[in-house]
Amino acid sequence: MEILGSEFLEVVKDQQVLEVNESLVNLNELDFTAAFADLDQNIAHQKVSRVAIAVTELVEGEPLTFSLETSAINLPVRYVNALTKLIDEETLYPVNIYMIIEHPMVSQSSLFIQKAASVADYLDDPASVQKRITAFFTDQVALIKAGGWESLLAPVEEETVIEPTE
Repeated sequence: MEILGSEFLEVVKDQQVLEVNESLVNLNELDFTAAFADLDQNIAHQKVSRVAIAVTELVEGEPLTFSLETSAINLPVRYVNALTKLIDEETLYPVNIYMIIEHPMVSQSSLFIQKAASVADYLDDPASVQKRITAFFTDQVALIKAGGWESLLAPVEEETVIEPTE
């Protein structure tokens, strides 16, 4: 699946992105079956889409959102101004599926995006891509539970400075 830059920009500017939103009360209820079904349906209609699952249970004091977006580049489709600056209207872009998680403990910007696969690859082997998506989100939840992205940073040891003696 490909999309011309001008067509993509028209869809996001006119807010014609197909959106499916689901809310969960508890993180333990997290299941991507419905999200994958919605994604399949949107891809079948060749539409730019966003499938989001919001967890209303507070995770480390903050709301948590998982989403799958079909897009021309790795930015959320709601970032219209940035997309307008980065998308060339004359270029034909492959449409990819991006995994997005939003929570303050996943990155300094509270947003982490990773490409799952191109739509073409997803259509060839959806089970494999769905497995990759589930693993990605599971890993991000584990990261949050382990203390967040800052827990991955190695502690910086201060260098001992030896003053020259006379």
